Amino acid sequence: MSVKTPRYANNLSPLTYRGPSAPIWYDCPIGEFKEDPSYGRYWFTDFEMVGNVDMTSAVKGSMGEWSIYGAAGGFVNDQQLDGGVIGFGSDGDNEGVTLLSSAGSVRLMKSVGGVLMPTKKTWFEASVGTSTVVATKRDDFVGLAIPSLSSNLPRVSYPITTTDDTLDATNGTFIGFHRKGTAAPTDWQFVFNLAGGTINYVTNLTTLLVTAGVGALTANQLVKLGFVLDPGFESRIIGSKPTARQTSGTGPFTALLRVFVNGIEIMATFLTAADVLNATAAQAFPTGFMAPVIATMNQTGTTPGTMLADFIGVAQYADS
Repeated sequence: MSVKTPRYANNLSPLTYRGPSAPIWYDCPIGEFKEDPSYGRYWFTDFEMVGNVDMTSAVKGSMGEWSIYGAAGGFVNDQQLDGGVIGFGSDGDNEGVTLLSSAGSVRLMKSVGGVLMPTKKTWFEASVGTSTVVATKRDDFVGLAIPSLSSNLPRVSYPITTTDDTLDATNGTFIGFHRKGTAAPTDWQFVFNLAGGTINYVTNLTTLLVTAGVGALTANQLVKLGFVLDPGFESRIIGSKPTARQTSGTGPFTALLRVFVNGIEIMATFLTAADVLNATAAQAFPTGFMAPVIATMNQTGTTPGTMLADFIGVAQYADS
């Protein structure tokens, strides 16, 4: 079996270098996953190479290994940056582009005998940005989502709808990061949803860049957004910035899901069983098989700008 070079896990300052952040990935056995898929799965793309499609009219199809929905006038292009960065978007109001998968392989929660239980340890991170942070221009989303196909083809306006600042609660089972073009264009928010429910923007995880000390998002700035779900992680006392389902000073509880920005863990707020296993039906945690997704949706056709993507990756121990 291959042996990974050890890296220090803890980090107190932003890691702005290209590539995955060591505080997230330091204990991920990538070599073992690649050698033996029965041990776990690992998928990563750095956009060093990427295909293209003609979007003179709306497209529902494939672009290399991605499924793609692109509005008429949409585009995917090279940003001429080190290591490979793509830009994508469209030229009209309520138009967008989504890169997703036609198959989901990562599940964070499962039902055993009617009782919800977390699956195995999971790592996720993506490096994304935007060419403009002017308000009312464009929504962006990156994370994991079920394919949610329509007639076996990529769904239109998924996971971002044509309503400004709004994700698809009806069809969307997802978890990830949403940049609201109108309400909060200079920051990212952590969010999850089970299809048919009410989208949960986690309390105290709605100003991630500011909370992490990175500061307000600027145009063309690439930021690394990630999370680790680990049922075997340490227990902590709930601090002064609890989620809506937690109470300060209680615990200790397992820090089941932790969120990172540029390698910095948001230490003050983390998800516990109260957020994941005991979530109400209206704001339930995603239970479906999901895959990486990157999406953008214009709020205007006037200089909406471009979403930028540098890399995206996910890994998970096998659950069976």
